Amino acid sequence: MNQHDYEIPKDLVFETQDIIDMGGLNCSALLSPADLEDLASPATKITRAEVKLKFSVMQKEILVQGGLKGKASVQCGRCLKPFEINFDEEFTQLYPTKDKIIDIMYITKQTLALVEGIQNICSASCRGLCGICGCNKNEKACNCKPPAFNQFACLKDKKFR
Repeated sequence: MNQHDYEIPKDLVFETQDIIDMGGLNCSALLSPADLEDLASPATKITRAEVKLKFSVMQKEILVQGGLKGKASVQCGRCLKPFEINFDEEFTQLYPTKDKIIDIMYITKQTLALVEGIQNICSASCRGLCGICGCNKNEKACNCKPPAFNQFACLKDKKFR
């Protein structure tokens, strides 16, 4: 078996012996967004993902160097509008040659989990939503005034001697 005849498994679970027999493998695969739906929050949707892999056979281990590129639709943390981000992540993993399979989908999903940021912002100038009326301040200006904060207001109804 040579690398050109090798069919890349859709689930990215490789037979270790196949990789050893070929003396390594370089390959890439386009991942189905449907297989990646359970990874992110409801506000994030992976729209495109491609994984590139390089398997290097060593004495007792197989070194896998991978890259994951793609696009995701995320929700702005300020104005809640969806927008698209690009991602490009790399990973490296060692697998013992005594294992029967090499599950690349597992590490791919772990890597994709890092794609979703803590708070994605559509632009640095995003003004977000009004905390009073809820309008998107990027689309229209509102005349809402924030309530005046009085740190002693909680003492108003207290009676002191």
